[in-house]
Amino acid sequence: MSAMDHQLALAGRFAAKPPNIVIDAPLALSPMGLLVTVTLSLSARVWLPRGFYTLLDNDEYYRRRPDQMGGGWLAPGTRDAILKELTLELEPWRRAWQNGRLSSRVHWIGDAQYESALPEREETALLPRFEGCCAALETRLGDVAGTAAPLDECARDVIALSAALQPDSTYILTIAGNDGARPPLCDYLERLAFPTKRHPGAIPGWSGPALWPAAAPIAASGRNAAIVQVVAPVILALPDGWSETDWALEDPADHDDGTPDDPWRNACALWYDVVPAEAAA
Repeated sequence: MSAMDHQLALAGRFAAKPPNIVIDAPLALSPMGLLVTVTLSLSARVWLPRGFYTLLDNDEYYRRRPDQMGGGWLAPGTRDAILKELTLELEPWRRAWQNGRLSSRVHWIGDAQYESALPEREETALLPRFEGCCAALETRLGDVAGTAAPLDECARDVIALSAALQPDSTYILTIAGNDGARPPLCDYLERLAFPTKRHPGAIPGWSGPALWPAAAPIAASGRNAAIVQVVAPVILALPDGWSETDWALEDPADHDDGTPDDPWRNACALWYDVVPAEAAA
């Protein structure tokens, strides 16, 4: 086992502390997504993207008009079928949310701090870091703030959140590609000009007792999932507690000379297959 494999194995087994796992919207809205999310929250710090609430708050509309959910990075040949399938899980998720099944277990960032469910130590610094990361991603995509479809907003959110939570171990759990292909989320990352690379193997921790209960529903459904790990070194170098003014990236000249103009410079991503315990043993 290489040194890198050994480090990933330690992180996957949660030897030090549970990692952050950000659930991508297509995985959350898969047939087993709600169960996987709640089960994961028993052994990890689980996060949902901010845009996910838009889907739940307008579930009747999106069940009628799945084409309005977005997801333009999904494969054209399967996109319509995927979107239709995702809408089937909107109502169970909305009821679970309204019934309080998620509030004490799952974390998310709202439009303001009082609308967020954050671990205590994250309350002061995470929100401005996250907002700054989102703004810089919108700049890369050429999007106008507030105009993205909800699935596109969710994709942006999971990438921004996974970076804002670093240097803690943070992984995005997403749907896998067909027949061993890369996850669709990697196609979104490609739009951002983030190099993506497949790691030769899965995170060994998914075969251990901490996470196997969450992986079991995925395996039982006959599907697979993938983990994407975003690495953004410039963001990792920035101190906690910057204000949103400090993160105003539209005019890099406003920063101090030592401040990088793009927090996503040199960003890249690795992806891994999530495999059943028998395959990972």
